[in-house]
Amino acid sequence: MGGVLDKCLCYTNDREYLKHELVRCVKTLFAKGYVSSGGGNHSFRYNDTVFITPSGYPRSHLKPSDLVLIDMDGNIIEGDLRPSIEVPFHTEIYKKRSDINAVSHAHSPYSHALFQTFNLIEEEDGIFRTDDMRFPLKLGKVKVLEYRQLGSRALARLVGNASKDAKIMVLLDHGVIGIGRCIHEALFYVELLEEYARCILISKVFGEY
Repeated sequence: MGGVLDKCLCYTNDREYLKHELVRCVKTLFAKGYVSSGGGNHSFRYNDTVFITPSGYPRSHLKPSDLVLIDMDGNIIEGDLRPSIEVPFHTEIYKKRSDINAVSHAHSPYSHALFQTFNLIEEEDGIFRTDDMRFPLKLGKVKVLEYRQLGSRALARLVGNASKDAKIMVLLDHGVIGIGRCIHEALFYVELLEEYARCILISKVFGEY
């Protein structure tokens, strides 16, 4: 990485600052149309616990105090709201990747639409790749995952397995997941894939691809 991503927020242990930055990133995604008012879910690792967005709470009005603190088994430690239904795949990523401190799950429309047009090649059970094009180098290997029931252990296992050598994953008929050393890095991968997908789809419309 270079530039701002060399100074990821994982290098601070100030929980209030980290909560504030997570909320700021969620509102950025909402403002750009990457998530609906109550859609998507985002988290960061804090020591051996996780702060995660609440289920269905309006992203436009989200505050740091609305975040829910859970343990790695999904049990609530702090918070008055119900945590995201996708707690299982967040905690599964953290268990699989000790270097990952943040997860951003968005419903990015262009990314989702683009991958519906690809011919997918199955690499292992439920995990696919595409040979249609090369992605920006900073994204590395983009994993495409078969649909699994939202909030299920099956989805968590699939995401956890795919996350072992990926920075971003596309969930068919669902959305995308970016992971990183801090929430800004996770957000960066989500935004980079969406920017790339938007350009490719616009090129297809004008017959240049």
